[in-house]
Amino acid sequence: MRLLSVCTLLFAILLGGCATPIPLNTLKYEPKTTVTSTKEASVVVVSGAVRGGSGSYLMPVGGIFIPMSTGPIPKLQFNAEDQQAFAESLRIELVRLGVLKSASADPSAGKDLRIQIIFAQTYHNPSFQEYVLDVVAEMTGGKEPLLRQYRIVSSEKDSTWEKWNTNAFQGKAKAARLLMEKLVPDIESYVASM
Repeated sequence: MRLLSVCTLLFAILLGGCATPIPLNTLKYEPKTTVTSTKEASVVVVSGAVRGGSGSYLMPVGGIFIPMSTGPIPKLQFNAEDQQAFAESLRIELVRLGVLKSASADPSAGKDLRIQIIFAQTYHNPSFQEYVLDVVAEMTGGKEPLLRQYRIVSSEKDSTWEKWNTNAFQGKAKAARLLMEKLVPDIESYVASM
């Protein structure tokens, strides 16, 4: 009986952090950049398929636990709203770092450079609150257009313990941070080649 109480308490503590959203429009890019420019760019997002897996949990009923299953939960998926918030954060960081003079969401505002972030597919695995993002970045305005593909797995740098202790909002933030870590150096090198 004591073991059941301890397990229930641990389960409640793990689920306790699931309700605090982390805004994706406030992400920071930590590494130093070496390129500065006076280029003006548009950074736009194209949303693709948003998918999610099924999950399961144990529901206490009386003295027993009944396994329950659930389908994809749209609020927990890396949806179009999250993608726009990521793009807003990317625009802010590119300007803050000096890589661009200005960055706008308006496709016609990019005088020098146009960056299109295409979220081809996003997938949410509720078992570990893991996100897989298939993203393409298209950059035009330089000598030649550039197309880069990225596959981001939010838990790729996590230990087993971190995987078990990540809630959905933390998983989204990890995926967005990893995507930014891959995008900024490529945008920086493209701007340097202009």
